[in-house]
Amino acid sequence: MKKIFLLLVGTIGFVSAEAQVYRNVNMGGDHQTIRAKRTDADFEGSPYLFSDWQKAVVQFGKGIEPSSSEVKYDLLADLLVLKGKDGEEYEFKDQPKEFLLTSSKELYKNGFAPVDKFTDKTFYQIIYEGKIKFLKKTAKTIIESKGYNTATVTRKIADDTQYYIVKADNKPIKVKYTEKSIFSTLGRSEELARYCKENKLDIKSTDGIVRLLTYYDTF
Repeated sequence: MKKIFLLLVGTIGFVSAEAQVYRNVNMGGDHQTIRAKRTDADFEGSPYLFSDWQKAVVQFGKGIEPSSSEVKYDLLADLLVLKGKDGEEYEFKDQPKEFLLTSSKELYKNGFAPVDKFTDKTFYQIIYEGKIKFLKKTAKTIIESKGYNTATVTRKIADDTQYYIVKADNKPIKVKYTEKSIFSTLGRSEELARYCKENKLDIKSTDGIVRLLTYYDTF
């Protein structure tokens, strides 16, 4: 069986180094042809968005029947992986368009314009979806450090969470999760501030930001 070895060499700051071994496996339709994935890593911490397998409804695109699977989201490889019958991780040949976690009802989608280090294949959690979208993006990086007077290098995974607003051009705009940043990005700052004050909204809560953006969509 032919094996392909991929070595990704990283640098201090942002490193996504992993050696992967693949083998082709046919799981039915073309979009579900997947490859076994094994990651060998020497870092501390988990590369996944959630450590355990999560049941999800996976959607590949319009006209394609969604499938129910157990998945993990590898944030270092920026890759959604599937649990096979043998318990191993498998990679979709064609990455899905979205997935909905069955337990938490969290929805993740890709297809947005590239921004920062993310591509159109990157999944974001959809906090609000209307005329505009409010996205949460959790990323992971590997930080290398070396102790004093030692050659030993420690590689640890660090979490980084960013928020984005997406307007009609489909390009995510990074915002700080503050009233000032969100209001200035949306426009109509005085009107939005007045609405928040009158309705006692805390936009740092999911309910608060959803109510504010629902109101904004009425303009």
